[in-house]
Amino acid sequence: MNTVSDKTPDILVVDDTPANLQLISGMLRSHGYKVRPVASATLALQAAKTSPPDLVLLDINMPELNGYEVCERLKAEDKTRDVPIIFLSALHETIDKVKAFKSGGVDYISKPFQFEEVEARVTTHLRLKALREESEQRARELEKAYTALEQTQNALNAELARAAEYVLSLFPLPLTEGPVRTDWSMTPSAHLGGDGLGYHWLDPEHFAFYLLDVSGHGVNSALLAVSILNALRTCGIANVDCSDPGAVLTALNRSYLSRRRTQLHFTIWYGVFDLQTKRLRYSAAGHPPAIVRNPAGENLRLISSAPPLGCFADVKFPSEEVLVSIPSDVYVFSDGMFEMCRRDGARALDSLVQFLLDPNAADGRSAADVRRRAMDLLEGRPLPDDCSILRLSFA
Repeated sequence: MNTVSDKTPDILVVDDTPANLQLISGMLRSHGYKVRPVASATLALQAAKTSPPDLVLLDINMPELNGYEVCERLKAEDKTRDVPIIFLSALHETIDKVKAFKSGGVDYISKPFQFEEVEARVTTHLRLKALREESEQRARELEKAYTALEQTQNALNAELARAAEYVLSLFPLPLTEGPVRTDWSMTPSAHLGGDGLGYHWLDPEHFAFYLLDVSGHGVNSALLAVSILNALRTCGIANVDCSDPGAVLTALNRSYLSRRRTQLHFTIWYGVFDLQTKRLRYSAAGHPPAIVRNPAGENLRLISSAPPLGCFADVKFPSEEVLVSIPSDVYVFSDGMFEMCRRDGARALDSLVQFLLDPNAADGRSAADVRRRAMDLLEGRPLPDDCSILRLSFA
């Protein structure tokens, strides 16, 4: 006996001739099979319904019901539909064999038979049944595992959505009046990155604004972004002049490295605009350049070559300064904006800057305009990272 399962196969033998029934049953038992011999079609159907066997050996010529009818009834029942049925018959015509297969049989052995042939075919079909059952069990287990994975993924997506909502709730409302107006857009990627942005008045003459991007994706990155935003919004960095961007980044780097519990790092662009002098002081750590759009003057890219925060200790971040003509717009972006590429491999930066500085846009581009342009550059592909845009208009 050679089957996949360790369970002793249960074989139902159906033949109305007692001598045949005794011979086949004895041979099968001698090879270790569990055998249930029955001498009529009625008894066969009752036995199979009570306890479905692993295989049926079925004679064709029987009173009451013939083997074809018994086979068809077994195949019509859910409990016995998948039980393999091998016909044993003295009928040798091709038409008889065709009827056997059409009724649902899996094999046909002509009498008189050699037991070696019967045993070989029994073993084969038992093995095929066991393999099919094993395959179906694995399919059920895979489906169960997939369902559990899907539920976990849905829960994770819900968690990420809640985290994104929380981060967005910390962003300040747009300023629509006054000497500084603001506009922003933040579109989380499917995995939620660590973008954050903010702005506030340090005093009546100095306006601070900043945009940061924490490495990685997920809740840890988002929580670190929240922590940094809170520190910047409340000027909660000890012994630091928040109007000095380089000093702010230097202190942030030192503070973060002293208490870091993860390997995350972050880029940041931090600027302070002086209303009286019209000077913009800024510092950046591993961050893409900010773009100054001046309809009547020189357009600028405010670039810094300093490394991201959280990478190296004892780094002193410099402050740069530029004179900003009035009126002007300043655009600050997250890394995700500059990681987007066209399908032909060209970087999106130059096209995006050209879009920002288009002289036909007399009032400048809104954050929503820039976001739509970025989505166009993706050509339907998903966002590789959070996509954040901060626009400041100085009047």
